[in-house]
Amino acid sequence: MPGGELLEIFLLEAWEGLALLEGSVGDLRATDRNDDHELGQVSLIAHRLRGSAGLYGYPQLASLAGLAERLTESRPHLAPGDRETLLDVLELVTLGLRRALTDLSSGQAENAVGLYFAEVGGVERLQALLKSAPAAFRTVHPASAPDAAVPDAAPAGLQGELRTFARTNAEVYSYFAPEVREYLEALRTELDRGAQANITLMFRSAHTIKGSAFMVGLPALGHVAHRLEDLMNAVREQGLTLAGAPSALLLQGVTLLERMLLTAEGHDDAALTADSERLPARIQALLQGDAPTVERAVPDAPVPGTVAGGAQTVRVSTERLDSIMDGIGQLVMSRARLERQLDRLSQLEEALQASHARVQRVVRDFEERYLNPDMVRSDAPEAPGEAPGGLRGTVSEVFEELEFDSYDDMNILARSVTELSADLGELRGQFRDGREALRGEADTFTKLLRTLRGNVVRTRRVPLSQAYARPRRWARGRKDAELVTLGGDLDVDAFVTQGLSEVLLHLVTNAFTHGLETPDAREAAGKPTLGRVTVDARRRGTLLDVTVSDDGRGIDVDAVRAQALERGLRSARELEQLSNDDTLRLIFLPGLSTAREVTNEAGRGVGMDIVASTVRRLGGELLVQSARGVGSTFTLRVPLSQQVVDLLTVRVGPYLLGFPAGNIAGLRELQVTDVQEREGQAHLPDGTPLHLLQRVWGVPSPTGTVHAVVIDTASGPLAFGVDRFEGIAEAVVSAPGPLLDSLGYVTGTSVTPDGEPVLLPDAAGLARAAVQLRGTPSVQGEARSAAPSRRRLLLIDDSLSVRRVVSRMLERAGYTVVTASDGQEALDLYRQDQAFEAILTDLEMPRVNGFEVIEDVRRRDARVPIVVMTTRAGDKHQRLAFQLGASDYFSKPVDESLLTRCLERLLRPA
Repeated sequence: MPGGELLEIFLLEAWEGLALLEGSVGDLRATDRNDDHELGQVSLIAHRLRGSAGLYGYPQLASLAGLAERLTESRPHLAPGDRETLLDVLELVTLGLRRALTDLSSGQAENAVGLYFAEVGGVERLQALLKSAPAAFRTVHPASAPDAAVPDAAPAGLQGELRTFARTNAEVYSYFAPEVREYLEALRTELDRGAQANITLMFRSAHTIKGSAFMVGLPALGHVAHRLEDLMNAVREQGLTLAGAPSALLLQGVTLLERMLLTAEGHDDAALTADSERLPARIQALLQGDAPTVERAVPDAPVPGTVAGGAQTVRVSTERLDSIMDGIGQLVMSRARLERQLDRLSQLEEALQASHARVQRVVRDFEERYLNPDMVRSDAPEAPGEAPGGLRGTVSEVFEELEFDSYDDMNILARSVTELSADLGELRGQFRDGREALRGEADTFTKLLRTLRGNVVRTRRVPLSQAYARPRRWARGRKDAELVTLGGDLDVDAFVTQGLSEVLLHLVTNAFTHGLETPDAREAAGKPTLGRVTVDARRRGTLLDVTVSDDGRGIDVDAVRAQALERGLRSARELEQLSNDDTLRLIFLPGLSTAREVTNEAGRGVGMDIVASTVRRLGGELLVQSARGVGSTFTLRVPLSQQVVDLLTVRVGPYLLGFPAGNIAGLRELQVTDVQEREGQAHLPDGTPLHLLQRVWGVPSPTGTVHAVVIDTASGPLAFGVDRFEGIAEAVVSAPGPLLDSLGYVTGTSVTPDGEPVLLPDAAGLARAAVQLRGTPSVQGEARSAAPSRRRLLLIDDSLSVRRVVSRMLERAGYTVVTASDGQEALDLYRQDQAFEAILTDLEMPRVNGFEVIEDVRRRDARVPIVVMTTRAGDKHQRLAFQLGASDYFSKPVDESLLTRCLERLLRPA
């Protein structure tokens, strides 16, 4: 019986297979008809489980899985009663398999699997089924059994290699090919844009195709993608123009990869082998400076799904479910607007009721004054005589004697008002009944919408083990290290699983390639020679925590600082002020890598950038911890659901922010005097760090009561001060877009039913932004201290192109720039006119170099800021520059935002 690594490999495969088996049996139970396809799926999955259990030495498991295989391989068509019995038997088989795998996972031996199956009634039901329908379970001919069909003889060479892989690794190919096609389509789209193509996006696409191909075992695709990556790297970093031959070769490479996929699916392509050898040679020639021959274009790839002699296939992706979720999101917004209209109707009813009450008061006054039974009688004196018709007196006198009421215009008006009041009361009642009926329909709509949302969310969920498949396959052949994955049985949204699949691949690759030492180095350090990388996933309410840890050498913080300076990602002064934790986060910047050499797996500084951007796209946060000689841990915290979430909206000045309700650990209301100050950082009384968001958004800070939202983050609880709490409601979340994404602390946006925008902040990024703003003057103070005139700078560089590019950067930021071509010209200018508020200088220049400029200027003025911009990033150059009096130190090429941020800091009034 195996143990250690073999046991873990078996359990990973077996748990994944059991999940698929349970799903297929559940699908059969959900329908009331015989389904040959689902029965075939059950037979196929059980066949794989049986073979895997037998291979790893678990005969009882193999026998129980074999039972499910034999019962379904003939695709039995049964009467309704017998069909129910068959499903009962299959469900009891899955229970037995789950019990056995649970025992193995807890370290126990393979116990009496068959005895457990008998105790739960499996044997009894099986005997009844075979007695009732014995002919239905005859063994089918081997030619029609699962995995028994003899394939056509595959051609030799590259075509044979591709077809053999697609046939023997059908499950892997089912997700590999669609993914590659998506990236190829992205490459084609960018190539069609010509000079406006996003070369970084193209580079990432080729990089991902390369990594995926090498991981699944298709080196032919990986080598072609690697050459395309080299070509795009030359365009991105070495100044090679994308137009002309490079664009043509890239397009040929994309088409060649598409042809490889179609060949794997059965399409005949006699020229494939020759073209796959010729194209990399042409790219290499171009990179070496030779003019490549592109006289023969690579043939267009056939349309996918039209493979000759093969059945057409349709790939159903999560895009359709995504579109359904988009529709549900629109329904959520529509329901929210309906709720708002109902609230307004309630307000109208209250106003109508108040108006009705006022009318009733007026009516009572009229009744008291004009409809009193003792109406006003005539006071005229009696006149003798008879009225016409023999009556004694006038008609009015006769009415008065009969005590009839007399009416005038005011009486008639009073009665009309009384009738109007009655009509108004009846109308208000009808309005109330209609509103209540509408409210009832809205409640029913809400319930149905929540049910629909829940069903779609559950439909989108897949086992997290699917995200583990790619890193497991990549690490399976390693002899010097092992990969341990935990939590693969968690059900996660497919959108999250797809994103995590790529993230985990990069993190695991990085851990094996950079994190773990060689066996000899580990032994010398007193560690086990076998390195270990662990991926552990756990659910925390509505969040998913995934940690990727290794027991390797840890991240070299000094190397990260050196690379950040050399690549112009941060200045020397900024790096000095960064803590080790903040420095570790620099590895997520594009282009930063501490690898000493570029390999097929890593070294170009792309992987961690992809990890950070993907986690941000998932609306999550990323935490990195590392200790030299101990190892590194990456913690990913992402929401389990996407698109539609419950948000707590809060108000900060005129702005509306939203925090996912599942992330909230608590709400606090306290006085400003209760806030504790420790080492310049505000804290709640319980010690939770408090960051006032009024400071980040540039609005007045609270003077009385502080309203704080406590967020549970991967690094611990964080509190954020806001003006007031608004409420919790369902909201549709959208990506922040490139403009807001650049802020670093916004993960999404939403809109209220009234159309007001809502920003969804990233708690950890928001805390970092608040810390960076600590100690800076207020927005109002900066506005008052800003000088109305443009500030003058002196720029010194012997390169004309550098002077022009940097001058434009500074002029866009509002500065007036005076340039000098070397140190001597700069000193001459400075001696004549010292009204420069800052000096920017290169080091290597003719006549007078940058060090001499710094030394000369410092003798005259000790306060003017001097910023060094150079290609020399070595420690000795930095030390000498700072010793002479430099204010900051940059490596070329200079990032515009970095340079302007530095000047704002240096020129800020004390």
